[in-house]
Amino acid sequence: MKHRITLCFLASLFISSNLSAHGSGHAPITEQKALMIATQITQGFASVDPQLGFGKVSESWANIGNQAATIFQSGDGYYIVKVINPSDERVFYILMSTEGEVYDANTNGKFKGVN
Repeated sequence: MKHRITLCFLASLFISSNLSAHGSGHAPITEQKALMIATQITQGFASVDPQLGFGKVSESWANIGNQAATIFQSGDGYYIVKVINPSDERVFYILMSTEGEVYDANTNGKFKGVN
């Protein structure tokens, strides 16, 4: 629960202006938008320990671009985005809804409840 709160906080820091532009509805985001959100979340790991077991990451993560992210897996209602840092070759996987809500992040790409 604690890590979900931290991820939600990080997500709100980076995409709050986009959320207010959507109004009260939750329209699906594009894959390109999912890549941008995942990149912004992983950039935030350089300044805040997200309490997900891997700690605060190196400062090089603060400078990664959207080209570092790819859709690893998608399904009904979710995306898993893979983000690779070319400076340290570390990989993070970000699980989010197709509306852009970030649920979890890890280093192996396997999430409980996602087939």
